[in-house]
Amino acid sequence: MIVKRDHKVPGGKLLRVEVECGEGKVLALRVDGDFFAHPEELFEAAEAELVGLPVEALADRARSAFSRSGLTLYGVGSDDIAETLKGALDAAQIS
Repeated sequence: MIVKRDHKVPGGKLLRVEVECGEGKVLALRVDGDFFAHPEELFEAAEAELVGLPVEALADRARSAFSRSGLTLYGVGSDDIAETLKGALDAAQIS
């Protein structure tokens, strides 16, 4: 199952998440929108780190993955990403 969610961060930018789930695990994950992340390699590493996790752990682990040392987000924060992912899973009734 693929779940998607768009969210306009208050005072910020558009945040879009897409999560593919199967058998209770994250099979694929994409986070994008009209925000910036620097360096991109650390952002991509954070996305990759979340693949394979149980879906119930996704939001908490996303919060830490996207707040890793050296990664700077402009227009969104790691909490915004985590809450948008949680909202996508909740809306699809996946937990």
